[in-house]
Amino acid sequence: MKTILFDATPFTPEHLTGAGRLVQEMIRHLASWDREYRYLLFGFAPRIWEPETLPGNFRYETIKPWRFLGPLALEAARRQHIGALVSTRHIDLVHCTLEMTPVYEENTPVLFSLYDLARLSPHFLYSTPQNLRSLLRTRLRYRSAKRADFIHTISHYSAERIAELLRFDPRRIRVIYPGANPLFCPGDPDPATLARHGLTAGAYFLFVGQFGRQKNEDGLIKAFYEARRADALPADYQLALVGDVTALRESTRHLLHGEKEGDRVKLLPGIGDADLLHLYRGATALVLPSFYEGFGLPVLEAMSCGVLPIVSNATSLPEVVGAAGLIVTAGRHEQLTEALIRAATDAAWRQRRREAILAQAARFTYAAMAKEMRALYDEMTHD
Repeated sequence: MKTILFDATPFTPEHLTGAGRLVQEMIRHLASWDREYRYLLFGFAPRIWEPETLPGNFRYETIKPWRFLGPLALEAARRQHIGALVSTRHIDLVHCTLEMTPVYEENTPVLFSLYDLARLSPHFLYSTPQNLRSLLRTRLRYRSAKRADFIHTISHYSAERIAELLRFDPRRIRVIYPGANPLFCPGDPDPATLARHGLTAGAYFLFVGQFGRQKNEDGLIKAFYEARRADALPADYQLALVGDVTALRESTRHLLHGEKEGDRVKLLPGIGDADLLHLYRGATALVLPSFYEGFGLPVLEAMSCGVLPIVSNATSLPEVVGAAGLIVTAGRHEQLTEALIRAATDAAWRQRRREAILAQAARFTYAAMAKEMRALYDEMTHD
C-alpha cells in the first residue's frame, strides 16, 4: 500500500479559509472511498473529525508548534514534521497544500497546491505592520514552488500565470477545480435569519470575501452609491458586506462614514455557513468585482443557491461564471452600477437565468476534485 503524506495545516476550524475548506473536503471525499492508499495527515487543529469517522488507512496527527513565535514557528513545525517522516518512513508522495516544503529524499516526489499568484498582483495590499514579513514569505513561497515535481492549481488562469511568472513547465501543472459545500443549494431564505442581520429577502446585494486586498470593495460601494443617487434602486435596497471588518482599509471606512448613503451598507463579520446559506438565498445578486481571484469560491457558493453572480472580467472569475452571470470590466464602476440596476429592477430576467446559473455551478464538485486528485497521485507514484 502506497503512502501519501498529506499536509492538512490549512484546516483551522476557528477560521476556515478557502484553502482550509478545500483541504477539509478533499480529505472527506477521499476518505469516503479510497482504500488503496495510506494517508498520513497532519495539521495544527486538534482533529479533522472525530477519529472514528476516518477509515483505517487514514491517520491524523496534531503537531504543536510554539505559536507565540508567530508564522515562522508554524512553518518550522511543518517542515520539521515532513522532514522527520520522510527520513524515517517510506513515503511515496508528499502533498503540500499551503506552503511548499522541499524534500531531500531523491525518490519522494512532491505535489504543491499553489492556488494563485495573488501576492504578485499589484492590487494585493498588505497591512502596514506585515510589509517586510509578507514580502519575505512571498519570495520564499514562489521560489520554493519551483522545486515541486508537480503543481496543482484551481483555475486555468492561475496555471498560465504560474507557468509564465515562475517559469514552471506547464506539462507539470494540473488544474483541478474545487467545488462548493453541498450545504449551499437552492431554497427559500429564512426570514428570521435575515432579520437578525437587518436584511430583507430580495432587497440587498451581497459581497463575501476578504477586505483590504484585491477585492475592489471600494468600487462596489461607489457603484452602489451611484445607483442610489440616480434613484435607480428601490428605496429599501441595501449592500451587505460579509468579511473581517478589522481588515477594512481607511479609504473604505471613509466611504462608509463620509457619505449619507453609508447607512444602507451593512457590515457583517463572523458569519458562519448556516447563516451564510440564507444570506446567499435572499440576495438579489452576489457581487465580486475583484481585481484578482485565484478562483472565487463565494461566486460558486452563490450560484449553487441559484443566485445571480455579478463579477469583473479579471483573472479566474469569467472561468467560474461562464455565460451564467453578469461580467463587467474590472475597475469600471459605471459598468458595475448598470449591472446592479439591471439585477435589482428586472426580476423576470434574473429568473430566466436561474437554470443556467445552477447548471454552471453543477460543473464544480468536490467529488470530482477528489477523483482527479487521486488520478494525479497515481500518475506521480507510478512505478
